[in-house]
Amino acid sequence: MATFQQKYDSLKQEFNEVDINDDGRLDKNEMFQVLDSKIGKQFDREIAEELWANLDINNDGKVTANEFIQILLKAEESLKSKINNCRTTLELNYQQKRETETNLDYCQQNEKLNNFGVMEGSQLCVIVVQAANLKADGKQLDPFVTLQFDKFEKQTIISKGTNPVWKENQKFYFPVQTGKEDLKLTVCDFDKYTPNIVIARVDLNLSNNGFNLKNQQLHDIWLDLYDINGNRSGSQLNIQIQWVYSKVRYLRDVLNSYQQQVYQQEQELLQYERDLFILYEPFVKWRQLNTKGFQKPISKDPTQSMIPISYQQADPTKIVKPFSDPLLDKNNKFKLITILIGLIACLTLLILFYKAQFFDLLLIIDFYILWEFNALNENRIKTLGILFGMSCFLDIVWIFCIGFKWLANDSHEIFIPYEISIQKMISVLVIISLIVRLYLILNLFQLSQEVQNLTNPQPMKIQHRNIVKIDMQNTHNIESKTYLHNGRPIVIY
Repeated sequence: MATFQQKYDSLKQEFNEVDINDDGRLDKNEMFQVLDSKIGKQFDREIAEELWANLDINNDGKVTANEFIQILLKAEESLKSKINNCRTTLELNYQQKRETETNLDYCQQNEKLNNFGVMEGSQLCVIVVQAANLKADGKQLDPFVTLQFDKFEKQTIISKGTNPVWKENQKFYFPVQTGKEDLKLTVCDFDKYTPNIVIARVDLNLSNNGFNLKNQQLHDIWLDLYDINGNRSGSQLNIQIQWVYSKVRYLRDVLNSYQQQVYQQEQELLQYERDLFILYEPFVKWRQLNTKGFQKPISKDPTQSMIPISYQQADPTKIVKPFSDPLLDKNNKFKLITILIGLIACLTLLILFYKAQFFDLLLIIDFYILWEFNALNENRIKTLGILFGMSCFLDIVWIFCIGFKWLANDSHEIFIPYEISIQKMISVLVIISLIVRLYLILNLFQLSQEVQNLTNPQPMKIQHRNIVKIDMQNTHNIESKTYLHNGRPIVIY
């Protein structure tokens, strides 16, 4: 790695070479002219303008050697810092994404849903944070909150005052069976010698509320409280609440979020490296000190700057394109579909020797192209099912019009040897291919339904402020995992 003095000396020499007036100073036009001439094309004007704005520190329209060197080294340091931070974040996200895929694969194999679409062991997590403007009626309050859910009842510790805060952030868990249960929150005033007095209360239904618990995130919300007569009391209760009814669906959302983050970070990294090499490009000696191991990429864009070959994605086989489905390959239904399409491909190639079957061939090629580029989704799977259905219809018409005649043909007037046998064999192959395609269509529509259930449980519009970490008790006996989702830690058990 080049030392600061080596960089300074190389830039000092570069500056002396570009000083076209021999006065040790350059104005803006001279600087742009020199940068353009040194690379044989127009230097990036956006970067040039930014450099000049920082170079001309005393606003006299001229720059000295020290100003020139100082700002270039600062720009280099800033860009390298951003590159290193971006690479570190990418490595972390690659690792977290792989762990999420592993955890999701486990949940997909083991999760069981009941008749209400709720997984076995599903739990509601509630944290009572604080209350505001409780009615004291001139006395000291010792408030606590009772939580009732189905046949279960729990309560917080006792706090103090009209604006109590439960600092311990106790987490209360309730088993969920249907997703239609009510959570009843009651704020009471503790009294050692008399029965506790109800200050205010509120009921919250899991499926009918002002926010969307179906997105499975932890919601930080303020609830309006009501007095015992059902009127607004002017008090509020702050809780955090989360219901994970399907770990598979939740982890798929997390995985999609990682895909988006990784894609954006890759673009940022490439942009930072491009800017750094644009900075190096006019200064040959400085570039030689800093770009060992780098080469110019093959690109259709002749204006694209050099990109370091040292930048490699941590695990390219694990990178999933945005909006793609990384788990189809692990789905048993999808594996069966690939086998069926492979069988149809073999039958189609045999049939092509005697009967045009190009429509089926195009559908098979289309399937493998979509699979290779991770472009299969619910709508495309359905479209493939419809197109294979059209193919089946065409072959049914062919079988009734021609195929049965070939099968019944025993004439000896055909002069081509073995033609009757070939016609009968082709007819049988078409019928077998038809049966396989009908079974394929059934599986395609079943797979599209599975994809829809896993990826689109409900349209989700978040109507609250924060999405924070998931925290639920162990419902499947597997090791807990920590992930990052939207920049925040989450825990999946």
